[in-house]
Amino acid sequence: MLEAIAAKIIFVGPSGAGNVAKLVNNMLVASHMITTLEAVRLAEAAGVSAADALRVVNSATGRSAISEIHFPNWVLPRSFDSGFSAGLMRKDVRLARELAAQLGCEMPVADLVAEMWSEPRSELTDSDDFMLMGDPQAARFTTKETTNG
Repeated sequence: MLEAIAAKIIFVGPSGAGNVAKLVNNMLVASHMITTLEAVRLAEAAGVSAADALRVVNSATGRSAISEIHFPNWVLPRSFDSGFSAGLMRKDVRLARELAAQLGCEMPVADLVAEMWSEPRSELTDSDDFMLMGDPQAARFTTKETTNG
């Protein structure tokens, strides 16, 4: 039955283990989206096109599905229509953090990622495609905080 609805089936353990693996995966995807956005912004600020920088990254050790598939197919062409919503990504990041809290597993990077994905910080609604988080032309996360003193 699973073969009829899934392209790939990976057994990871008893009931619930697959859900944990999915949450771990999506927590990484949420993180990769933000770090890839930062990498593209840095490259462009230094005069290297996002496409050229990603060609190097994707032939080296910095690659991820976000840099290899998502940015070239949905972010750089500005289609932002992957079919996965920002709300679903937020839910999975929240569930991963809740699991970590239950297990006493500290995840400071995931905590920061969750804050960055929050609606007020990201300016994305739950119904927006999650590819919009990678938009290098958006102003999100670019405001420089100043300190007095």
